[in-house]
Amino acid sequence: MELALDPRTKILGFASAMALAFICRDILVVGLLAAAAAVASLLSSERGFVRAGLKSMIPLLAVAFLLWSFAYEWSIFRQYGGYSGFEVGAFMALRLFLILLLSLNFVASIKPSELVKGLEGLGIPYRAAFLLSLTLRHVHTIADDYRAIKEAQMSRGLELDKGSLPKRIRNYVPVMTPLLVRSIERAEELALAMELKNITLKRRRPAARFRLVDAVIVGALAAAVALAALHYWAGVL
Repeated sequence: MELALDPRTKILGFASAMALAFICRDILVVGLLAAAAAVASLLSSERGFVRAGLKSMIPLLAVAFLLWSFAYEWSIFRQYGGYSGFEVGAFMALRLFLILLLSLNFVASIKPSELVKGLEGLGIPYRAAFLLSLTLRHVHTIADDYRAIKEAQMSRGLELDKGSLPKRIRNYVPVMTPLLVRSIERAEELALAMELKNITLKRRRPAARFRLVDAVIVGALAAAVALAALHYWAGVL
């Protein structure tokens, strides 16, 4: 059974974990963070979504490892953490894996309504929070429409990945044109539905108080970010 967390805790937790991913310069620490994020994803009910997302990113991780391993001398991170060669490639690939894993976990664990509620509770204007949530929600809708239209056109004999680059671009016109039309239709349907339901973007709900478990998690993450910043940036610890 998953722990029901306040949406603000999920947002602040994601922001803190991403901050740690960029602040930490030790491969062991980044590896421990990645292991913790992997355990969290395995315990989540959306682990299938996370697994599928990571599987599609394997080529990107491989390219990142090779680039950082052989081209690190031309990078601003050539002396990053005292690593060189394949050590740099492993470190940066592991960091990229951590960033992808954190992002997938966050997307899988928070609903659009929770995102709006959480951002509003953190002081973000309701209009901005609602528009951001709506945008993220329709990214998946557009992706599903694109996949459906592409499969329908390919079943009719359309070859998308053959020929020169200009020809391939022209081949995608029968896919992108109905996708654009469908996106406009969805936008009009959404606007009509909002008007019929008399949805206003000027409301503001009072933020609920943090529960003890949420306060402990947020406090622990804030302390971890502060300690990491003192250690890696200020050299205090």
